[in-house]
Amino acid sequence: MIPSPLLRRPVVAALAALAITWPGMVSAWAQAQPREGFARTSPSGSYLAARHAGDQRDVAAAASYYRAALRGDPGNNELLGRTFLAVLANGEVDEGVKLAERVLQVDKNDRIARLVLGVRAIKQKQYPIARRELAQSIRGPITDLAATLLSAWTMANPSEAKRATETIDKLSGADWYAIFKELHAALILDVAGQKKEAARHYERAYKLDPTALRVVQSYGSFLSRQGNTADAMKVFAAFEEALPRHPLIVEATNELNAGKKLPLMVDSPQAGAAEVLYGLGASLGRLGGRISGSSICSSRSISRPRIRSLCFRSAISTRR
Repeated sequence: MIPSPLLRRPVVAALAALAITWPGMVSAWAQAQPREGFARTSPSGSYLAARHAGDQRDVAAAASYYRAALRGDPGNNELLGRTFLAVLANGEVDEGVKLAERVLQVDKNDRIARLVLGVRAIKQKQYPIARRELAQSIRGPITDLAATLLSAWTMANPSEAKRATETIDKLSGADWYAIFKELHAALILDVAGQKKEAARHYERAYKLDPTALRVVQSYGSFLSRQGNTADAMKVFAAFEEALPRHPLIVEATNELNAGKKLPLMVDSPQAGAAEVLYGLGASLGRLGGRISGSSICSSRSISRPRIRSLCFRSAISTRR
């Protein structure tokens, strides 16, 4: 079902922007379904069908029924908001952007719509516009982290990398923000060619959790490219001991054994945006989107080692 306002916005924010960053992930099912049947249903019937589809976790059907309901009642702002979120959750990118623009006509402060337009601007390499939109999406847990990291990625170049990391450093929040902050600061500095500072942040991220897959991949890749194959192997070996035979770590180890250097994990602001949003989407999805005071990853519970490890592993994962 479409979650309550407290929970739905950060979850859909990550999913929406992820879909925009990777347009190939649009639901093939949704594209293939004929829409004539939805048009024959009344707006109220379509709304009820959408709610039922949501209860059944059928996001494609929910999006289609909400869309049909909105066509029958285009002036209903509540329905517009639900359709916007459902369409984004289903990965229907182009329509999601159009709906975001309509939502902003009703509420210019809607932070999810601003976040969506900000990510679109990153994709189009319109970085000042992206920063402007993202700045208006920062109001609350997860969206503040997402918008800050995304804005920092618009400055992933030699002349602005320091400003990018300073922006990240200034962000305060839950304890589990730290691993995102350290990893993305490292990745941005790495892209910008500032290897000494990148190394410092990679080391910090790795110390936070040496079993976080994406951290391990990125740090090992960095060490490899710096000619430090022995330490890269140690990083992968430690992960292998904790989580044996992970295919990505096995592949990386084989590459190193063959005398090859590992590639840069993230090589552009667009890839960086994808990395931010996939990590957040994976974290929220696997933990059920719980970000309230009772969240498993709240600042009160994160101090427990077992829970902290779960949160970090869920958050810093891989899309491959």
